[in-house]
Amino acid sequence: MKKEIPMKPDSVTWTEDQWKAIHASGQNILVAAAAGSGKTAVLVNRVIEKIIDPENPIDVDELLIVTFTNASAAEMKARIGRAIENALLANESSGHLKRQIALLNYASISTLHSFCLDVIKRYYYLADIDPEFRLIDPIESAMVRDEVMDKLLEEHYGQAEDIAFFELVDTFTGDRSDDDISRVVGELYDFSRAHPDPEKWLEAIVTNYDVANISDVVDLSFYPVIEKQLLMTLRQAEHFLRHAILLCGETAGPEPYIVTLNNDLDQVMFIIEALNNGWNELGDTWKAVKFQRIATLKNKDMYDEVLVDQVKKLRDQAKKVITDAQNEWFQRSGTNYLLDLGKMKPTIETLIALSKEFSVRFYEEKVARGMLDFNDLEHLALRILSDPEHKNKPSSAALGYLAKFKEVLIDEYQDTNMVQESILSLVTADTEADGNLFMVGDVKQSIYRFRLAEPGLFLAKYKRYTEDGHETGMKIDLSQNFRSRSEVLDTTNFIFNQLMDTEVGEIEYDSQAELVLGANFPESDTSDTELVLIDMEQDDKSDEADDLSPEQLQKRQVEARYIARRIDLLIQEKTPIFDKALKQYRAIEYRDIVILSRALTSAPEMEEAMKELDIPFYANNNSGYFEATEVAVMISLLKIIDNPYQDIPLASVLRSPLIGLNEDAMARIRAVGKNMPYFEALEKYAITQSDGLVEQVQSFLKQLSNWRELSMRENLADLISQIFQETHFYDFMGGLPGGKQRQANLRALLDRANQYEKTAFRGLFRFIRFVEKLEVKGQDLGTAKTLGEKEDVVRMMTIHASKGLEFPVVFLSGLDRKFNMRDIYNKYLFDKDFGFATRYNDPVKRIVYPTIMQQAIKYKKVAEMTAEEMRVLYVALTRAEEKLILVGTVPSLEKATAEWERSMHQAEWILPASVRYQAKTYLQWIGSVFVRHPSYLAQMGVTQVSGAVKLPTNMSLVIAKHQYEEFLTVNNDDKEDSGWLDIVKYGKDAETESPYYRQIQNRLGFEYGFKEEAEIRSKQSVTEVKRQFSVTDSFSDTRFTRNAQPVSFERPKFMQEQKLTATERGTAMHTVMQALSLDEKPTSRTVALLLEDLVTREIMNENQAASIQIDEIIAFFDSELGEIMIQNATRTSREIPFSYKIPANRLYQKVETDEQIIVQGMIDVMVDTGDELIIIDYKTDQITGKFENDWLRAEPVLKKRYQVQMDMYKEAVEKISSRQVDHVYLYFFDGDHICELTEGE
Repeated sequence: MKKEIPMKPDSVTWTEDQWKAIHASGQNILVAAAAGSGKTAVLVNRVIEKIIDPENPIDVDELLIVTFTNASAAEMKARIGRAIENALLANESSGHLKRQIALLNYASISTLHSFCLDVIKRYYYLADIDPEFRLIDPIESAMVRDEVMDKLLEEHYGQAEDIAFFELVDTFTGDRSDDDISRVVGELYDFSRAHPDPEKWLEAIVTNYDVANISDVVDLSFYPVIEKQLLMTLRQAEHFLRHAILLCGETAGPEPYIVTLNNDLDQVMFIIEALNNGWNELGDTWKAVKFQRIATLKNKDMYDEVLVDQVKKLRDQAKKVITDAQNEWFQRSGTNYLLDLGKMKPTIETLIALSKEFSVRFYEEKVARGMLDFNDLEHLALRILSDPEHKNKPSSAALGYLAKFKEVLIDEYQDTNMVQESILSLVTADTEADGNLFMVGDVKQSIYRFRLAEPGLFLAKYKRYTEDGHETGMKIDLSQNFRSRSEVLDTTNFIFNQLMDTEVGEIEYDSQAELVLGANFPESDTSDTELVLIDMEQDDKSDEADDLSPEQLQKRQVEARYIARRIDLLIQEKTPIFDKALKQYRAIEYRDIVILSRALTSAPEMEEAMKELDIPFYANNNSGYFEATEVAVMISLLKIIDNPYQDIPLASVLRSPLIGLNEDAMARIRAVGKNMPYFEALEKYAITQSDGLVEQVQSFLKQLSNWRELSMRENLADLISQIFQETHFYDFMGGLPGGKQRQANLRALLDRANQYEKTAFRGLFRFIRFVEKLEVKGQDLGTAKTLGEKEDVVRMMTIHASKGLEFPVVFLSGLDRKFNMRDIYNKYLFDKDFGFATRYNDPVKRIVYPTIMQQAIKYKKVAEMTAEEMRVLYVALTRAEEKLILVGTVPSLEKATAEWERSMHQAEWILPASVRYQAKTYLQWIGSVFVRHPSYLAQMGVTQVSGAVKLPTNMSLVIAKHQYEEFLTVNNDDKEDSGWLDIVKYGKDAETESPYYRQIQNRLGFEYGFKEEAEIRSKQSVTEVKRQFSVTDSFSDTRFTRNAQPVSFERPKFMQEQKLTATERGTAMHTVMQALSLDEKPTSRTVALLLEDLVTREIMNENQAASIQIDEIIAFFDSELGEIMIQNATRTSREIPFSYKIPANRLYQKVETDEQIIVQGMIDVMVDTGDELIIIDYKTDQITGKFENDWLRAEPVLKKRYQVQMDMYKEAVEKISSRQVDHVYLYFFDGDHICELTEGE
């Protein structure tokens, strides 16, 4: 039911749109939340408003809140919890709010996968699965999948009569492998799983090849894709020609060319009109195009050579795109294209049948093993929630959820796929106008198409919904950005106003999509956006003919060195950063800086550049695990434990730190058996040779034999642990540079081995095969994470990994990296709309060529991937809070800028689609945009260009140009020596120093300035303090030590029968003295009963109880001190813990600091008689033995030993209680001696 949105109070800081998003209800609501617009806060507050609604409050478990990741779900739950607690503070008597705290743990706040898992566990019987199923991870799922695939293909190969299958094999495989069959079937399976009805989607693929009733290409289902591509090609040619005509009209322009150019333009426009005709007619029109020879210029001196050259190049480009399109599309007739598709239909039918069979077999195998994977969760949940008769209608189970959930809230809706959309539709109201679905997201940040996310779902609703939501759903735009400065927002808007629209970016970047400043940052003169262009073209004017070329110094290294220097400068200059938490400026720190890149291929160069300038750095790399030396060595060792007859892994282990053989030793071993496996040569060497190497070889062979035996008895994780123990390889790796990361990688190997053993696949052999498959497929596990979020380092991460994060300063690197369009050149193309396409293999002519469907899907994918790259760029730019630094290299700055400057004459804000599609890198987009910035010409040192368009903007832009030669050396100082260049270029002897020499020398020679303080614990016991002041005497076992004594643990049971130590006897005596009742004077019987009780309650063991001398205890209570305790039983306290502070330099004379340390202790007895305060401390020191029962001789020694301890007890009591301690006594059980101590005695 629709409710009127309440008036926003003046005191509320929400924007009008945020307020609307929090309070609107009664229909489906789509919130288009721009980057940094506070969507999570809006979502949380919407939930809270639902809970505390005075008219119709709901419980938190009556909401379904779906997030994209588990981490987001945990954060969302925590935020909602804090918000409920804050609401409870304002209304402490609310039972409803108190109940929400309890219900929060049961609330449905999770990923959609987790919700699906809950559905399946609750209604498993509707899905006909074992309720005790195990959810497997993608790695184990892939292993089961490979087994099922291999078995399926093997069965079909064994059926000689299966002619259709063998024709499929001939079509899709080469002479060497049938991997393509497995890959195609696997990809079809993956694509089908993103559809609510996978089987239906697979069957629909065949219909695209059913052309029996189609007479013209234009009637094919995918023809609109072809038409769009052809039109874009023609518009590109039109753009080139119109630009050329414009240049001809400029001063000194080649005006005589205009006639020819106009004729070219007329032909292009004629083809555009012919797009409405049939395919063959369109082809004839296209082929009829004739480009005349351009006019010859007379009086050439009258014309500007540069303009003449530009016009000719533009015309050549127009001719090329027309000719290329003709060759690509019209070499074959429409009839032949249709015949190709028709001939392929039987093969495609066989492929689809095989794919469906695999899908069934794969699911059945998982169910048989009692396992499900993540894909199964969604489809099983969909099956449970769908009515068996009417798939799009909710089942009885779904109706239960529909009744339970008052509202369903979806975060990151732009990344939803079709299956997830179907699930959500079954647990929400079926009409948008009065629905209960709340969706929030930003389609401009939809960057997961590779995971088969469908941004089209968001776009369709955005177009369909209205601002009032009366007849359909309501849409709300949150465009105010509370994350970034105006400089960042102006940059983003300036770029995307020119790049993004529905034609290229799939969404219009209009006034509603633009970012609006929402945060109040103080003025800054250091936040201008910087575009850094590094020219890799060698300076022809250089006097140094032998300078290193760009080929010798990779551009990634050049770019990395620039970024490292720029970061160093930011830190050295203490660039001010506005800290939102402190609400004031502070100096920039390394953690404020992030380097974003499309991929982390340049991470090694970046790390090296940072090391050169001592900049702490961390690359959040999700690959490189198997390439890590320590992991590679361990994998090689596992391989030879499984099978030692593998020369390469064996050599790797022998040369590694595990064994440490050098090249000479390896050669000597090989020499004893040149034509045998290296392992046999190793064995032969061990029994035939007698040099110093033999012992090392024999030791290794024995160890390897032991490990091989162990691998047959123990599980994989135990084997690896044993290897770490025996070889100390783990410890050794920790001592190398990057030791923390190396050890983390080895721990990760152990963890992954443990995880592997929990799967259905066990054993060393299978684990090795599993690792090898991952390596062959190019899949990696990612290095182990060793870095905390708060550590002060510069981070490098992919743009995808940065989504949802924010950083004060963002370097966007690798702008010249080409978009990854490799998929479009694959033999097999997959598409969610049209299914599958491949080349036609002509069995008669033995030639292969693309089908028209393959061409169509190729260009559809190009459009989709281009839009995705545009959105990835948007995500990257919007991570910055304060400053953007865009860095890219160009092969030739002169040529690059000339290419970009063609956009200068474009009058409209949005660049032509052809220009945007033609770009292959972010830099080409950004360059084409920035040339129209008002300050571009001046910053590039270019004179005014006639007809150049300058777009109005508030964006501040700084363009920095560099030559690659600036980065040949580690830093830019004039004092930089060139010794290494001299050696490389001239073979000169130069005095060079290792770049790490000073660093090593400084580290090895470093002396910490507070060594004394570092050796002191901040918390010490009185016993330890006593030890610092103890004087070693001939009667004491105590020796001076700076370190804390080892912690004393209870003996394990198997040692409890052994003789007790003096400390253990003392502890036992103290336990008894604490437990004795003081209600009456203890007797031998009461003490014996107490001992029996303590043993029964397992407070003491029998051995400890037997060590107690009962007569010593009775003697104590017969003494003066015992009488005082009995007489003042109610005012006697025992085993009193305390802690207090004292200056560190009071205990340690060499320490100059005025910092304090905490002293802790335990007072045995304190008696308050009313008149006096008395401290008593029991002692079990041997008097009879060590002092020969001579108390006069023992007393001064013992007083000295315990004086410091008892002084501190007295001081602590007096400080804490503010009362004077009148007497301090030591009581020695051995001999029944009382010793009173006077302070400072």
